[in-house]
Amino acid sequence: MKSIIFSILVLLSVNVFSATQDGVTLPDTVKLSGKELVLNGLGTRKATWLGIKVYVGGLYMEKKSSDYNTFLNDKAPKQIIMKFVRDVDADDLIGGWKEAFKNATPKEDLPKLQERINTFYTYFSDIKKGQVMTFNFLADGVESTINEKKLTKIEGGDFSKAMLSVWFVNAIDEGLKKGLLGL
Repeated sequence: MKSIIFSILVLLSVNVFSATQDGVTLPDTVKLSGKELVLNGLGTRKATWLGIKVYVGGLYMEKKSSDYNTFLNDKAPKQIIMKFVRDVDADDLIGGWKEAFKNATPKEDLPKLQERINTFYTYFSDIKKGQVMTFNFLADGVESTINEKKLTKIEGGDFSKAMLSVWFVNAIDEGLKKGLLGL
């Protein structure tokens, strides 16, 4: 009996917190650039009019906010984790990113971003259920890790803001947007 009570006390004393949505669990905090970021919200990306679940995403920031206009313009580090709940081929991934960049980026900004956006598209291959993409949004660019492979950082605060905007400005999936904003 004492060992059972001791085991319960040990389990209760472990500070492991997480959030779960649609069978995907993400941590409540992550470390980035020497800072602890908190989970702002979780959302599920649904595609097509059928609402097919594609991935669960989590947005991490230094402090929670439901106002994307504020945090898109601040230089503090942010992270988005995307855990896929289905297989997605590279062409569909790239097509989704193209539509998202087109919707979220002012037309006058696209020409100066286009070369870096094209480089970003080269990062994608077919994704399998359970694989993860992590994007670190920094003041000087975006660090991408896809299925545990760290890729070349894409430079520029303007690219960082443009890429983070795809989830919030003229978002393709309003449900995902609301989830990431913690609404």
